[in-house]
Amino acid sequence: MATWHLKLTAFLWRFVLFASVNAVDVFVLFQGIGLRLQTALIVLYRWTLYTPQTGDLIIFMIFGFFWDAIYHLPFGFHSFLMMTTFIVLQTQKRYLQVSHQYLRWLVFLGVLLLVNQVEYALHLLLGQQIILSSMLALSMFVTFSLYPFVFKFLQHYDR
Repeated sequence: MATWHLKLTAFLWRFVLFASVNAVDVFVLFQGIGLRLQTALIVLYRWTLYTPQTGDLIIFMIFGFFWDAIYHLPFGFHSFLMMTTFIVLQTQKRYLQVSHQYLRWLVFLGVLLLVNQVEYALHLLLGQQIILSSMLALSMFVTFSLYPFVFKFLQHYDR
C-alpha cells in the first residue's frame, strides 16, 4: 500500500511540474512575445534519458492533447510527436546517455533539431503553410540556451 502511495505522489509531482513548465511556455511567453519555447522538450529529454519513471509517457501524452487545443491543431498531433520522441529516446538510450555536460547539451541540440524537423514535416502533411522565420530560429536558440538551467533545476528537483 505504501509503495502505491509513493508512486502516485511521485507521478502527481511530476505532473504538476510538467504542467507549470507548459503554462510558462504556452500562456506567458507564446501569447505575449511570439516565442515558442520548448522547455517541455528539455524535461522530456531529461526524464526519459536520466530519471525515467512509470507514468511519464502518460503525462507527455496528456499535455500533447492540451497543446493541440491551444495551437488549434488536429487532436493527437503533439501527442504523436511526444510519443515518437519518447520512444526514440527510450530505444536509443544507451547511445544518447552521456556523462559530460557539454556532450549532453549537443545531444539535446540534435534532438531539438530532429523534433522540429518532424513537426515541420507533419505540418506539411496536414497541408498547413509554415513559413520559416527568424522567430522560429530565435525560439530554437532560446530553448537551446535554456537547456543548462532547466537541466540543473531538474537535477535538484529529482533528488
